[in-house]
Parts: sequence; structure tokens; C-alpha cells
Amino acid sequence: MFQSQVSAQTSVRRIILLATALGFAVIGMIWTAVEMDIRQERAFAKRTAVQTAENYARLFDEHIRQSINETDNTIKFIRQDYLRELGTFDLQAWVQNQYSFKELALQFAIIGADGRMETTTTAGAAPRVDLSDREHFRVHVASTTDELFISQPVLGRASGRWSIQLTRRITDDAGVFRGVIVASLDPYYLSRFYDSIDLGKGGGITVVGRDQIVRVMAGLSRQTLGSRYVDEPSVTRAVRDGFFVSMGGNREAGRATAYRAINDWPLVVAVRVDDSDARQLRITAAAHTRLISTALSIGVLAVILLGIAYWRRFGEALAALTKSRAAAKATTHELHQTLNNMTQGILMVDGNGQVAVINQNALNFLGLPETFTREGFLLADLLAYEGKTGDRIVVDVHGGTAPESDYLSVREHQCAGGKFLEICTRHLPGGGFVQTYSDITERKRSEQALRDARDIAEKASQVRTAFLATMSHEIRTPLNGIIGMSSILEATQLSAEQHGYLKTIHECGKALLDIVNDVLDYAKLDSGAVALEQMAVDVRGLATSVKEMLGPRALEKNLSFDLVVADDVPARIETDGTRIRQVLINLVANALKFTLSGGVVVSVATRNLAGGRSGLRFSVIDSGIGIADESRVRLFKEFSQVDASITRRFGGTGLGLAICKRIVDALGGEIGVDSMLGKGSTFWFDVPAREVAAALPEPARASRTQLPARLSVLLVEDNPVNQQVATLLLTAMGHAVTVAEHGRVALDLAADQAFDVILMDMQMPVMDGTQTSRALRSGTGPNCKTAIIGLTANAFASDRQACLDAGMDDFLAKPVTREKLDAVLAELAQHPPTTAPKAAANGDVDQAFRRALFDEIGPDASVMLLETFIAEALRLLAETQAAAAAGNTVAVAGLLHQLKGAAANLGHSGIVDLTATAPEDLVESAALQSFATRLEAYLAAEKHDLRAAA
Repeated sequence: MFQSQVSAQTSVRRIILLATALGFAVIGMIWTAVEMDIRQERAFAKRTAVQTAENYARLFDEHIRQSINETDNTIKFIRQDYLRELGTFDLQAWVQNQYSFKELALQFAIIGADGRMETTTTAGAAPRVDLSDREHFRVHVASTTDELFISQPVLGRASGRWSIQLTRRITDDAGVFRGVIVASLDPYYLSRFYDSIDLGKGGGITVVGRDQIVRVMAGLSRQTLGSRYVDEPSVTRAVRDGFFVSMGGNREAGRATAYRAINDWPLVVAVRVDDSDARQLRITAAAHTRLISTALSIGVLAVILLGIAYWRRFGEALAALTKSRAAAKATTHELHQTLNNMTQGILMVDGNGQVAVINQNALNFLGLPETFTREGFLLADLLAYEGKTGDRIVVDVHGGTAPESDYLSVREHQCAGGKFLEICTRHLPGGGFVQTYSDITERKRSEQALRDARDIAEKASQVRTAFLATMSHEIRTPLNGIIGMSSILEATQLSAEQHGYLKTIHECGKALLDIVNDVLDYAKLDSGAVALEQMAVDVRGLATSVKEMLGPRALEKNLSFDLVVADDVPARIETDGTRIRQVLINLVANALKFTLSGGVVVSVATRNLAGGRSGLRFSVIDSGIGIADESRVRLFKEFSQVDASITRRFGGTGLGLAICKRIVDALGGEIGVDSMLGKGSTFWFDVPAREVAAALPEPARASRTQLPARLSVLLVEDNPVNQQVATLLLTAMGHAVTVAEHGRVALDLAADQAFDVILMDMQMPVMDGTQTSRALRSGTGPNCKTAIIGLTANAFASDRQACLDAGMDDFLAKPVTREKLDAVLAELAQHPPTTAPKAAANGDVDQAFRRALFDEIGPDASVMLLETFIAEALRLLAETQAAAAAGNTVAVAGLLHQLKGAAANLGHSGIVDLTATAPEDLVESAALQSFATRLEAYLAAEKHDLRAAA
């Protein structure tokens, strides 16, 4: 027994020693793994920083060389044309017409042989500036070689801005020095471009000359422009070696600067990549990892010390051993219980391809039979079973990536029964892998439910907006009737009392109409149905029209109303003039409403906006009641006024300023107010304003060639408006016209009667133009060789080719005019042209075209033509609304084409542009409502002009 105890005690001592050695080995492994991981992370950060710096250096090398080469080529072209046109060369016109690299170059200039500037593209520059002392001039005087010179940053005497000068010598064919061509590049343009590149918190880009002088850098300022580069040895080395990378000096990698000499030019680009935030995160992570390793080491040491203390007594050692074995057995059982009770499935495969751990949920998720319940079976058996069932879950053990131990692969898999599993795979350092399986079916259902709820909410918002817009429009229609009829009734014989009642009805109707119009405008803006239209706008004319429109209101209240436009305000700008006028009218109307004495001033002045953009500031200044400081926060909000008494006293919905803010925001501007209670207010708004050239004068009408005395014309056209336009024009020209509403009728007419010419619409019901033309050409009737002219609202090359392929002789794009008909019929015969009285151009139309059309057909026919067009357009609108409601985009496209052709024949550019709306968009109720509202507005303007003409 004693011998057995001694033997056991010896065995225990050996176990303690072995455990101690193993514990220290574990501690060593922990720290080895930690330090290796930290080093790998540093190495990875270093490689990433170096690669990023190299790539950006190579990219900006190419960018700078390309920019310099582009500018150098432009200099050479200017020099070539300058020498060719000595004495007459216009540099500004040349640059404006041919040079497209305008954002980089501040100016181009030509310096004469005497060192004085002959010409420059800088507007307002002093003539004959002496530049003979400039380095970029003297270097070409001293050298006869034709080389591009790149100067240090200098302050331009002509442009008044800092720039980098690129110059070349001008030498004529006789070898005589004629001067220097200068291209001034904007270093701040390149700086802004470099600022947009994210190279980390401490990163940056710098372009340095071989003379160590900074040309361009990210974050360029006047202090850094032209300064000496801080790391001159690196620039020298880059010039010598062509390229090298300098790493940061601290232990935590992640900072790298790549220097690359630019071939052919004396420049070096330096790209510094330094993400200090990421570096700090790596330092923090390494500290945490070391802290955890320290805790584990202390734990291992504590276990060793406790084991030694525990096993000092022989009797206690034997009891503890027995107890430990029992505890280990219990722990193993608890582990199995824990694994089997987990909601996740777990599968662990060792480096030999054997399944070391698999719990019950993994068996259930994988659908494995009872034969796989034992641990230690081969992974190959499991994969073979999956191959038979076809539900491959474990097969992609790499997750589509290389088997790296520190990489966690996460993917989703849908089982054959519809269940969704999230599979996480991590490879073990010694080979093998661990996979976990989570049932995410409920999560998937929840995500889908959230998406459905979001869609329902968005649709509800769209329905709300569409309903609001529809109801506002439907209410406004009868209100217009009430107001119009009350105005008519007011002109009849009424008593004074009746006049009072009628005035109340009229004023209430107008007030309610203003409210409905505000609601409708707000609904359109809220739904995004209002699209901005960029066009050339006469600023002074726009402001004057607002004054003329609202001037009577000021006279009624004995208020002064003045307009002040600054002299430097451009004549025409590119913007949405309709929307700017709407904002001005709203602000001026408010000013007149809240001003009891004094007056209102509308001011227009230039203003520099954010980002260096040019803009205009419109200000409406009144001497009205003013606004308290605490009340301004409620301005520009929906259905909000300064206080409730304002509504009772002056009326209104509180939507006007909210609509103004929406419009100004859409224009890319800003709106605000300055006011003092009792002393008046100044409402202002800034909008971008790009100056455009003045409108071109209307071209003179070309003289027409002689037409045949009388031609027999077959007009094949389905649209009544188009039929009427063409018939009136041809009749006015002295020709006989026969109309066929589609190709089938045209074939029947052509079979019985010979025509001199056939005008064929391309798109028609029953049989279109191409089918009809092919049928005529393939037949033997009297019109098989008659000239056929194609008509279509689309003037693309493909439409012309389609006409020619179908056997037509020529192609005529709508709108159809007398000039176009003269040109296409000129080869057939000659006839003196006739004229008709001029008709006024009304509505949103091409005035020159409308005037020419009315000249041809006369005033009576013009009125009849407009009436027919309005009726036809209303019919097409109703059919478009019905087709869009049914989701029939094909029918909508055809109706839009008919409307486009009819509008084009009347020169109505507004409706032609409106028909460019995609048929798929009109299926949406909001878009359809917007389309109908705009079309009805156009037609209402035409009706108004007809009534005015009558």
C-alpha cells in the first residue's frame, strides 16, 4: 500500500512538473501568437499604405503629365495659328472656340519680342504690360531651343492671380524670335481636386519642382504656395532614382510617402498616406490583446501554483485526483448538454478530416440520419451524403475565400424546405474548421415585413399627395367658373345692394382660389411633380413684369412701388424664370398686404454664392408692420403665420413662404428675412445665375421657289389638327388636297385616282406609313411611281432611313411649314408664292414659326385651326388619362406622338417638350396629374388668346 502510495506520489510529482512545463509553454504560445498577430497587422498596414501611396503617385503622375501635355499642345496650336495670322490673330476668339481645358488655365497670353504683353484672354487687363523681367520670358530670350518652361508660382500682372506659367518660344520660319506664348495654370484648381481625395487624416498630395519649390498641394494656401518643400532630400532622391517610398518613423506602421519624378517635366509628385485614426485603433487593439494575454498568463501561473500547493500532501493528492476525475467527467457531460441545448448548430472538423464536435442542432439543420450521431466520423462521408440529397450546406467550407485562420466567412443558405440558415466558417490554425448554423428564418420574415411596411408607408404618402393635388385641382375648376361668372354678372344692371353682395361673392371666391392654388402648388412641390425648366431669362424684363402685375395693388393702397436693378446685373441668365417670378410675386404680394403706409422696393443685385458660384440676390423691402425676433422661427413653415391674428386680419393659408422656400431650395439657392417689429421687413433670396448670350434676332423669312400651278396631293394623316394644318397650307399654295385618315383608305384612293405627290404620315392606326409605302411601291396601280414624302414628329436619322427603306422619296419633319413644302415640291413645278395677313403670335409658342404659319393660311383659318387644335388636344388628354389608368404604356406612347405632331405643326414648343415625358412615368398618378395640369394650362392660354383676338 505504501509502495503504491509512493509510486502514486512520484507520479503526481511528475504530473505537476509536466503541468508546470506545459503551463509555461502555453503562456509562451499565447504571447508568441499575440506578438505575431500584432506584427502581421503592422506589416499589413505598411503594405497597404505603401501600395496606396504608390498607386496614387502613379495616378497623379499621369494626371499631371496629361494636364501639362494638354496645355502644351494648346500652346503649340496657338503658336501655329499666331504665326499663320500675324497681325490679325484673335487669341480670345481662338481660346473660346477651340480650347476646352478652361478650368485649369486662368489665362493665355502672348508676350512680344520686346517683353510687353501683346494680348491676353483676361478681360480688362492693362494693355502692353511689361513682362520682360519675368523668368518665363527671360529663359526663352537666353535660349534658342524650343522647350516648354514651367515656372515657379508667380502673381500675374494681367490676371492679378497666382499661377504657374507654362511657356514656349515663338520663332518664325526665318528663325526670328517673335515672343513667348504663356499659359497660366491655376494651382488652386488642382488643390481643390486633391482636397477631394481621401488619403487618411494625415494624408496629402504635393507637386514639387526639382528646385524644391511647391507648385501645388492639397490644402494649398498663400503661405504654402511657392514655399520650399519640407523634405528636400526625398525630392532629390526621387529625381535621382525616379521613384521611392518613405515610411513613417514610429513603430506603428500605416504612414507612407511615395515620391515619383514626372517624366519629361522637372516635377516630382509626393503622395502621403497616413490614416492616424486607423493607426490609433491598431495601437488600442494591440494593447487590449496584450492585456488579455497578461490575464491569461496570470491565470495559467495561478493554476500551476494552486496545483503545486494542492498536491503537497500525499493523502489529499489521491483524494483530489479522484475528485478531479469525477469533476472532469461531469464537466464533459455538461459540455455535451450545453452543446445540445444551444440554439445554434456547431460542427468542428480537425486537420485530419474527422468530425471532432457536432451537436444535435447541427444534425437537425444538416438533415443527417442516426448513423452520423457518433463523433469521429469522416468529413468525406458527410459531404458524400450531401451530394446525394442535393442540399449542399457544408460543402463550401472556405466560404469563397482562401483558408486563413483569422478570416470569418458568413453566408446564407436556403434549405430545400424553405428554411434560411446563416453559416459562419472559421478555419483553425492547425487545419480543419469550425462551422456554426443559425436559423434566421424568422429574421428573414421580419426583414421582409419591414420592407413591406416601408413600401406601404411610401405608397400611403404618394396617395396622400396625389389626393391632395387632385382635390385641389377639382375644387379650383368650379371656383374659376364662380369667379368668371361673377365678373360677367357684375357688368350687368344691378342695384347697389346686389353689387355689394356680388362683390363679396367675387372676393370670397378669389380668396378661396388663392388658398386652393397654394395647396395645389405645395402638393406639386411635395410630390416632386414640378420639374425646373432651365432657359434664358431676361432679368430686368422679369422684374418689370412683376411690378406691372402688382402695381395696381400698390395704387389702391396709395403705396409707392419702386424697382432697382444694379448695373452689373447680367441682361440674361439661365434659370427657371417662371419659378423665380412666382417667388417674387408671392413676396411682393405679402409686402403690399402687410404695408399700410410708405411703399415697397424690389431690388436685384449680383452676389457671390458658396463654392465660388455667381448668383443674384432678389430683395423685397417694405415699410410694413415688421416681424418680432421670436416669431421668425415660424416663417417658411407649412401652414404657419406669425400669429393667429394675422390670418384673421390679412387672410392667407401660411403656405406662400413655404412654397417659396421649396422653390428656392430646388433652384439651389437660399431664402431669408431681416425685420424689426414696427419698422418693416426685407425678404431676400439668392439663386445661382449663369450669364448667357442675348437672344438671337428672329431670322428673316427665306424667299420661296416657284411651285407648280396646281398639284393633286394625297394627304395620308390620322390626326385632325395635322390634317387641317397641311390642307390649309397646300390649299393656300393652290393645290388640290385629298385626305386619307390611314394607310388602308390611302390604298383605296390611290387605286382609283392618280396623284402628283403623296404626303405620308409615319405612325397611323390600321396601316402605318411604311406599310402603305411598301404596298404602293410593290403594286402596279397609277401611283406605284408617284413621289411619296414621309411626315413624322420625330426628326432622327433613323426615321429618315425608315422612310427611304420603305420606298419613300424624301422625308419631312414636323412641324409642316410653307417653306418646307416649297422646298420638297420645288422640283415638280413652279408657281408664284402667295401671302396672307399676319396673325399675332400667342402663348408659349415659337413666335416666328406661328407668325409664318398664320401668314400662309390667313386669320380666319388661323382661328379655326387653333379651335380644332384645342378640341383635339383635350380629346387626346382624356384618352391618355384613360390609357395611363389602365397601365397601357403602348397606347400612351401613341397618343403622346399624336399630340406632339399636332403641337409641332402649330409651333407650340411647350406642349412638344411636355410630350417628351416617358409613358412609363405617366402610369403614376402624381406624374399624370402634373402632365394634365400643365397641358390644361397651355390650352387655357390658347383659349384666352382666342377670346382676346375675338
